[in-house]
Amino acid sequence: MTTLPTAIEDYLGWLKLERGLSANSIAAYKRDLYEFARLNAGTAVEKVTAQTAAAYLKQLGQLGRKPTTVARKISALKRFFGYLVDSATIKENPLGGLAAPRLSRYHPHYLSPREIEQMITAIDLTARNGRRDRMILELLYGSGLRISELLDLQLGDIEFEAGFIRVTGKGNKQRLVPLGGYAREAVEQYLATAPDKQAPGDINYLLHNRVGKRMSRVGLWKIIKKLVARAGITKPVSPHTLRHSFATHLLEGGADLRVVQEMLGHADISTTQVYTTIDRDYIIAEHRKYHPRELAGSEDE
Repeated sequence: MTTLPTAIEDYLGWLKLERGLSANSIAAYKRDLYEFARLNAGTAVEKVTAQTAAAYLKQLGQLGRKPTTVARKISALKRFFGYLVDSATIKENPLGGLAAPRLSRYHPHYLSPREIEQMITAIDLTARNGRRDRMILELLYGSGLRISELLDLQLGDIEFEAGFIRVTGKGNKQRLVPLGGYAREAVEQYLATAPDKQAPGDINYLLHNRVGKRMSRVGLWKIIKKLVARAGITKPVSPHTLRHSFATHLLEGGADLRVVQEMLGHADISTTQVYTTIDRDYIIAEHRKYHPRELAGSEDE
């Protein structure tokens, strides 16, 4: 018999070595899988049944977990037990027939171009960290980077002459994203005035803290929240809001969905398609503006 913790560690190792998942993704899988193991302590993987899975789903409800959280945990477990089936540890997936909670379609928060401009113009470039803050906004919004991708960005990843950035995204997959004119200018101005505080022997990160180490996610998020407040923006803003705004504005401007998918680093185009449903008024207006039947109707009026 194989214990759940033993099987989980084998699976996490496979995710790292064979699938190439990032440390953050593996840590997320570990949290979800070990919660199931704790609630089913002493149960061997061969003894997990559909009834065990249903009882776990009921427990999550009693713990007050949100539907999105439950759906994520069920998905992680299905993948885990699917791996055990493929490796011949068990004969069938006990979660195969378990349905996750029904979720409403996700609509990301995003800022308007005017609100983005408010954030940028609210920055005092003469202040100590003014040029750094402008560069952060220009890269997150101008290139659609994730917070983690910006934190991991090294000086050698930026090709100024070619106009692109080499980004390492989820699963250590690399992609090229455009370095726009404003973003390039912001980076160059930051580098021209930023003191060299890189710690000896450390990776030359673009963003670093006061002792030359890589800036933390919490530190970067505090900077963004400060800029949002300074611009007088009261709508909800998350660490991905600027990335959501990048995608939404490109698609509203007529960019090809597949191209935006490449720039965002989405493996599945359905992930990118969520941005196409945000601005319904825009879609309706475009239909009325270009569809032959709508045009013919307006001429008859």
